Amino acid sequence: MNILLVDDERDVRTSLSRFLKKLGYTVGCARDGSDGINKFHLNSYDLIITDIRMPNLDGIEFLRHIKQIEQSPVEVIIVTGHGDMDNAVKSLKYGAYDYFMKPIDVRELAGAVKRCAERRLDTGLIPRQNGSEAVSNDTTGPSKEGNGSSAIQEEGRRKPEVYSDAMRKVIDLADEHSRHRSISILIEGETGTGKELVARHIHHPREDGAAKPFVAINCAALPENLFEAELFGHEKGAYTGASATGKVGKLEIAEGGTIFLDEIGELPLNLQVKLLRVIEEKKLFRIGGIREVPIDVRIISATNRNLSEEMRAGRFRSDLFYRLNMATISIPPLRERTTDILPLAIKFLQQASSRSGKIFEGFTSAAEHFLIRYPWPGNIRQLKNAMLGLDLRGFGTVVDVHDLSFIEKMSYPTAVSISKKPVLGDDEFELPSNWLQLEELNKNIIKRALHKNCGNVTRTAQYLGISRRVLQGRLKRMGVS
Repeated sequence: MNILLVDDERDVRTSLSRFLKKLGYTVGCARDGSDGINKFHLNSYDLIITDIRMPNLDGIEFLRHIKQIEQSPVEVIIVTGHGDMDNAVKSLKYGAYDYFMKPIDVRELAGAVKRCAERRLDTGLIPRQNGSEAVSNDTTGPSKEGNGSSAIQEEGRRKPEVYSDAMRKVIDLADEHSRHRSISILIEGETGTGKELVARHIHHPREDGAAKPFVAINCAALPENLFEAELFGHEKGAYTGASATGKVGKLEIAEGGTIFLDEIGELPLNLQVKLLRVIEEKKLFRIGGIREVPIDVRIISATNRNLSEEMRAGRFRSDLFYRLNMATISIPPLRERTTDILPLAIKFLQQASSRSGKIFEGFTSAAEHFLIRYPWPGNIRQLKNAMLGLDLRGFGTVVDVHDLSFIEKMSYPTAVSISKKPVLGDDEFELPSNWLQLEELNKNIIKRALHKNCGNVTRTAQYLGISRRVLQGRLKRMGVS
């Protein structure tokens, strides 16, 4: 695994790079965020470890550039001092994998780096070989570690946390569907409910213990012109900018295992046709290729949209929907399974506090009441980030309600519900019971109206009952071109 170490202190770069190299990793160094971006573009990295406070470009802006502007799948670990707690919380929102407080405990850092490597092996982002650094093309063979059972496999076999009857039903259904590899499964649920975790639970074997690849691809994160190459792969020189050696697509990497298509509702119509053909024929052509490649993969999809409504609106093909939806698992949002909230909050805060050396003995009754009543629009993902943020900010041994006041300021977009709701504008429709972000709602309405009208600004303005000039002004303020 290739690691980029970004820090403005030469001694830190030297000592950490020596430590990581002893563990068998390849390490490159950069002196600040600007230098880090240049090094990132010159080489292929699987993990970035970056300090926050640096000249020219700090770690937060560096992280935001890598994860949000370039939308790179690279993992990022943030190193923070005690004065950077708010920035550390911000880094988690920008997509950081983990954070470490100074001075760094190198044993804990080594564990986090290993988990990053295992995660990328598990998703096929780096191929597997014996040893720490993976460079071979074998992604399907079992690990040689301990009785042929890899750490990745053990991680995947852990069931999602189950405390409520609602989640028990979800896991029971997942166990039932896991026995039938030929059945395509659609997992429905709001953002942050744990759809990928359930997909991994379905994927991992129950009997023979043979390690098989689980490859996840986010249909919303990749530009349309890159998605086909990521999914199907390409031959060398197939198009301008293509790899000189060609590239194996995610479907081939997942051979014998599972391909997880997250946010499938975001897939453009022209790509839906190509995906449907591959599913039906069980073979594909790489871009620029003339040889058919047979594939044998289990397909699990996930969506936070109502695909039935998307079909009626002409944005999702019905034939693809029925191929992907041979079985359905619906995950309820966290606010509808309140018995999960406190156990999960305790678990997340225990993990964070044990790592930072803090003592956590529990929540006061007022704090528990707040956690249960809060709507958690970001679901489990928001709850976990909130507990990490609480650990960064500090608390007494017992968490009181005033320690949680920052949670209401966390910016999470209103989740798109997959259940059938009254149409906005009808005489009878429900407002959220606790709070409503009007500006976010306006932005979401404009974005969905623009999507509904296929990006046509004039038709969207007519649909919204405003002038084209007013809509253009709002789109400009929203940063939408």
